[in-house]
Order: sequence, then structure tokens, then C-alpha cells
Amino acid sequence: MDFIDNKILDYALLHSDNESDLLKELAKETYQKILQPRMLSGPLQGRFLSLLSKIIQPKTILEVGTFTGYGTLCLAEGLRKDGLLHTIDTNEELIDFQKKYFNRSDYKDQIKCHLGAAKDVISKLNLYLI
Repeated sequence: MDFIDNKILDYALLHSDNESDLLKELAKETYQKILQPRMLSGPLQGRFLSLLSKIIQPKTILEVGTFTGYGTLCLAEGLRKDGLLHTIDTNEELIDFQKKYFNRSDYKDQIKCHLGAAKDVISKLNLYLI
């Protein structure tokens, strides 16, 4: 049994912004090459993350758990021009994959990747989060 009725999902997708070509490519490659691709945020969650970020227009975002970076790129869409997104992950094997897409995005200079346990990384960051 599906968690959400397919009619509701179809309606939500029909009335949501489309994901960018870069996000589509990232999602496709995630499903082709990465274990547990179902961890990818996907278009509905991604558009929701983007909407929240655009409403808040944060100067700083802290993301715990990057996976392949889909959600990261969605959150970055609402950053202020001088904003910075810190994303933390423990999977060293995904760093090159993430950076490949981050470097192709408009937000490449606004995304700072951190490798390690969140509790260790956060304690070393000097962040002011609202």
C-alpha cells in the first residue's frame, strides 16, 4: 500500500514548479549509480525545501545529511546573495559526486561541504542560525 494516494501525488506534481535540468540529471545519476537511491529528496520534497528557503531567504543554512546533494541544491535556491549553506555528511565516497553537481550550480560558491559526524563538525563551526 502506498503512503500517499497516487492521485494526490499526481496533483501535487502538476501544481508544483518543475525541477531544474541539473536536479533531474542528479536524480537520474543517483538512481543509476548510488546505493539506496530512495534516500534522494525528489521533486516534491525538493520543491518544498526550495519554497521554504525562498520564503525565509536565510543568510545561513545548516544541513545535516547531504547524501547526493539534491536537497542541498534545493535549499540553496533561497539563500541570500551573501548567504552560505553548510552541509555535513559522513559518507566520504559521495563527496566527489556531490561536488560535481554543486560546482555546476549557480550556488557553487555558497555551499560548504563538511565531512564527519555532525556533533563534531557543528561544534567547530561558528554559526549564527535563526
